[in-house]
Amino acid sequence: MAKYNSGVLYNSKKNSYNSANFYIIEVTDYGNFQDIISNIIDTIVVTDNSFGNDSISAIAEYNINDSGNSNDSVNMSISPLINDSGISNDTIAIVATVELTKDFGGGIDSIIECKKYSADMYFVVDTEGILQPLGVMVLGDSRKDLLPPTRDMTEEIPGRHGEIDFGTEFKARPLELHVATIEGLSPLEKEELRRKCAMYLNPTTGTKKLVFLDDPDKEYNVKYSGKITPTNQPTWFDFTIPFKMCDPLIYDGNETVLVGSGTLNNTGTCETGIIIEVAGPSTNPFITIGSDTLAYTGTIPEGQKLIIDTELMTAKLNGVNVLADYNGVFPKIKPGQTSVTSGSNVTIKLKSKWL
Repeated sequence: MAKYNSGVLYNSKKNSYNSANFYIIEVTDYGNFQDIISNIIDTIVVTDNSFGNDSISAIAEYNINDSGNSNDSVNMSISPLINDSGISNDTIAIVATVELTKDFGGGIDSIIECKKYSADMYFVVDTEGILQPLGVMVLGDSRKDLLPPTRDMTEEIPGRHGEIDFGTEFKARPLELHVATIEGLSPLEKEELRRKCAMYLNPTTGTKKLVFLDDPDKEYNVKYSGKITPTNQPTWFDFTIPFKMCDPLIYDGNETVLVGSGTLNNTGTCETGIIIEVAGPSTNPFITIGSDTLAYTGTIPEGQKLIIDTELMTAKLNGVNVLADYNGVFPKIKPGQTSVTSGSNVTIKLKSKWL
């Protein structure tokens, strides 16, 4: 089949499966044709003994038993359990924690992305445009703004044209999401959803990371700031979420790690600090990063680490401040590649940043 139940809505208040409550979908496949499963936002159990190439694209919790002999493509965003006894090449693109419980297949399997997002720490706009964990549809966002607003430091002098420029800094960055609920909500369901949104948007719990799965490597550090005035309809409502990015930069969700000598690659558009870990035993270690030399005078005992944070400009040995024994060099890594010369006991961690 070209698509399971194409155009049919199951228990639906939106164009998706089981969007009103929690259900389990079980799929048993013995056919020899190409199958496509999409737009599922609930638990799914798949048993596949077919010979066709299958494509699964959904947001759900999966138990997949694959003994088919064809190339399968799986794209999901919650934790799957995968039993693979097929003999073909499978490609799995997942934004979740993966447990590959049994792999008896003879094909070459590729797991592209493995990441789990906690509702306590993340807001995620999934591939269907749903803002999780609120469960509302994102109709538009302001992340396409080219640059954050600026704070210009200038001074006017009487008798002189114009102003003296003392530099520019970026201010906090607003990021708004215009969202809407599904249709068909009862008055009680609308009130429950309002309370759910209030719980997850509560700014007193601190800053969270916002991730858009159409660009999953970028993380926006956001916090609710402002006021929400919903537009109320009989069976649904929409509203704009006013987020603020106190840190206006966008961060790489993945950390680059370099052990020993090599090249640091900042793929972002602005310079970024790094964390340097020097493991003991070591005496008077030094590291060359680009044109900068970082040097520590003293001994690092075995089992301890000297940690230098060039963003925070700190140097600690086993958690104790040792700035007095450090030469005070805190380099920032510019966009592009930077050479590093160090011992094999040195680990450097970098996160790229974008404007």
